[in-house]
Amino acid sequence: MRASPAQSLWPFLAFGALLLLAFPASATPTFESARCVFPVPRGERATCGFVAVPAHREGMRGRDIRLYVAVLHSQAPSPLPDPVIFLNGGPGDAAFGEDADTWWQASRPIRAARDFIVFDQRGVGQSRPSLDCPELDRIADRNWKPGLSRAEILAMERPAAAACHDRLTRGGIDLSAYTTAEAAADVDDIAAALNYESYNLIGVSYGSRVALAVMRDFPDRVRSTVLDSVYPPGIFDLDTQPALIARVFRRLFEDCKADTDCETEYPLLGPRFDGMLAQLRAAPETIRHGRKSIRVDDGIVLDALYAAFYDPTTLADLPGLTDKVARGDLAALTPWIGPVFSGGPNRAEGLALSVACSESWPFATRDALAASVAAAEPYGGDAAYALEWQSCESWHVPPISAVDAVAVSSTVPTLLLTGSFDPITPPEYAYIAAQTLTNGRVIEFRAGSHSLLTTEACAPQLVARFIEAPTAPLDEFCPNRTLGPRFTTAGLADQPPSAAAATTEARSP
Repeated sequence: MRASPAQSLWPFLAFGALLLLAFPASATPTFESARCVFPVPRGERATCGFVAVPAHREGMRGRDIRLYVAVLHSQAPSPLPDPVIFLNGGPGDAAFGEDADTWWQASRPIRAARDFIVFDQRGVGQSRPSLDCPELDRIADRNWKPGLSRAEILAMERPAAAACHDRLTRGGIDLSAYTTAEAAADVDDIAAALNYESYNLIGVSYGSRVALAVMRDFPDRVRSTVLDSVYPPGIFDLDTQPALIARVFRRLFEDCKADTDCETEYPLLGPRFDGMLAQLRAAPETIRHGRKSIRVDDGIVLDALYAAFYDPTTLADLPGLTDKVARGDLAALTPWIGPVFSGGPNRAEGLALSVACSESWPFATRDALAASVAAAEPYGGDAAYALEWQSCESWHVPPISAVDAVAVSSTVPTLLLTGSFDPITPPEYAYIAAQTLTNGRVIEFRAGSHSLLTTEACAPQLVARFIEAPTAPLDEFCPNRTLGPRFTTAGLADQPPSAAAATTEARSP
């Protein structure tokens, strides 16, 4: 006897009910007001609070995560309905550290028309639970002294990272929940909790990877995107880090050689500097640092100069400083010899390791690292001492899925900003990402470094114009962006490092 339509449908309806029980629909995210943890300037308004999101969307397992969110309100009487959501870098950098007032300045042109939303990503800063590792912070606070080698630092950090892992997991934290894909879903949940139907994105450094994941997973919700210092999926940089370090040094030497004044003042700068590095590797020297004597080898020199590339205001003077080092004046480096620990007060190291151990380490090999170090000679040797090589095997997080490791294809209007002297997310990354973005356009700052929005004075206006009209010409903004650095003949020996270069945190996107 033939079954009735209702009887034929019953097995499928029953199976659907079982699926609903197994994977219950998530509740609509809500916003819970809380105190703002940063100063609100006179004449400005901010609304702060928490949005609860699932630890894992798939299966809705694990306890909820609370994201700390701040809405910097528009100055417009009737703001446009699609805000800008800002995605910070790292991974693991807190959005509300000592420089939280940066957001007010950088967002002012945008807030002429729209709200500007900043939040601490899952595991970071004011969000709960925290994946901060005070075990690593204490190593940096208590043990730094000038002249420590990367190998010595790593020997202290390895057991501290293991202690942090054990403490977090004993506390019931599922480290596998801290992925870029889940962070992208967090963005959409924040918008829903604040009753925004569509939004614009600005992602800086690692935040650009999160922004790309949002574009992939929630394409109908994103109106426009700005990717600053682009770090696209599919870039597994743990074993290519030596090449990144070598790239900026070689770029500096090439640009100096092409500049008549620089080449005249500092002839054969690259070969002379390389010769000094070889000398220091064979026979480290001792210099005075305040009242102390410190041992300086090639690694100490490279770390100090590499840090300076993060600050674009120092770029013009770098040939002069490098020349002093090449001539044996190592004392000129003393203001730039600083900590290179993984720990730091504004960084959630547990989140950084969770992302790196699922997104970079599974795809990296020691053989590839060795080949990269050899090709980057004499610049990239210190990259072999990254904490991930020692910690990821016992961090116990699964590798990302295949879809999370491929280039994002999207028709969302996208502006990609990149600096020619960016030491960690080079221009090549922006051009790679743009290949699959139908409406993407790359703007390269020839004398720019990392995080253009906060280091190039013209960038906030450029970004605001793009978000206002994503297809409009942008040629009138930042007209000097195509000009290379104008090198000076004065070094940096008497200038203290700026906040951009002097940091206790590890260099990461």
